[in-house]
Amino acid sequence: MSQQLGIPKAAMDALIQLVDHNAEIKPGMEVLIGAHLDGAYGSANYVDPVAVSWVQAVCASRGANCTVLWMDEIMKKHEWRFPPILKGAVTNADVFFNFSLDLAIEENAEFRGYIEECKTWYCRMFPVTTGLMMSDWARTPHELVVMARHLSSNPFMNHMAEFEMTAPNGSELSGNILDPVKREGIPGMPYNSWRKDASHYIPWPEWVHPPVNCTNVNGVLYFDRMLPYWGRYMGLPPVWETPIKIEVKDSKMVSITGGREADLLKHTLGELEERAGEGMKKFDTFHFGIHPNASVTEEQCPNAVYRRIVEHSGPRCVHWHLGSAPANKDYNFYPHVTGDLMDIDLKIAGKAAWEKGWMLELDNPKLKKIADKYPDLPGIPERI
Repeated sequence: MSQQLGIPKAAMDALIQLVDHNAEIKPGMEVLIGAHLDGAYGSANYVDPVAVSWVQAVCASRGANCTVLWMDEIMKKHEWRFPPILKGAVTNADVFFNFSLDLAIEENAEFRGYIEECKTWYCRMFPVTTGLMMSDWARTPHELVVMARHLSSNPFMNHMAEFEMTAPNGSELSGNILDPVKREGIPGMPYNSWRKDASHYIPWPEWVHPPVNCTNVNGVLYFDRMLPYWGRYMGLPPVWETPIKIEVKDSKMVSITGGREADLLKHTLGELEERAGEGMKKFDTFHFGIHPNASVTEEQCPNAVYRRIVEHSGPRCVHWHLGSAPANKDYNFYPHVTGDLMDIDLKIAGKAAWEKGWMLELDNPKLKKIADKYPDLPGIPERI
């Protein structure tokens, strides 16, 4: 079945990518959809119940058994948890579609570990409203975005290659790229891995390259935005006016300056250092969005936090991790504070990989070949 009564064609284009190509829903599967009730009333767990019902309807049309769980537990800073009721439901599901911002697997080590233990496919839903589901971002063929993620690793498969990263805002950073393998204790996966071979985390749409590990990092980073998961706990808006400046020496942050925003960041990093350890001083990891159409208008998404999340998932946005501390027995969370940098130029071993925010692997003929299979869906945009 390719159409569903009452769902606009643009949304159905996207839902087919989600259900048939990413989650691969089959008859008889047990499907769980989770969302926070407060999100339907405008909280940070922003969600549209109609969008939830669309996912449920299309899964059911594929012959799956689909249950929706509306949660109302309020998550507390530094005390986030994987609610036992939800854990029980996830245990018995083949696929879990998660609409909640609070339940981010990137931060919650217990959640991340259990997904791999129980082998439930976990799909973090980024298009959480009907407007987002009808965007070009959601409608882009899943196969195309997955290949873009895979190909984006090509420049980084060279151990100890020197890199030079600059941006129009004055940022200048240099160092060496380390082996494309996962580091002990730090979430991640080989750079050129295929998502379904490396984990049970299958976000939709696909959004970022695995973290790139570096050494000998030196320079300065200016940034005026970050991934909003942590920004909202700092009191930072999705984008702010006075840039934060971070000076880096030998892969450590040695100075954080700016206005009020810099003070809020320093306070939170201090809190995290008390819980997660000295790793919060490290500056040795960056990665980037890979979705070629990661942009939505205010009309499509009035929520500034989610527009920033979408922007974060595009190749114009490279983000550095502000701290690299693993979860531990006393603090079972991965600090994932980011400094997001837009429109970079990047050279690796003297060869350009990004030019003015354009990821050069988007010109790879393999992507055009895939896009040609889907003439009615968004492909690779024109380079500006």
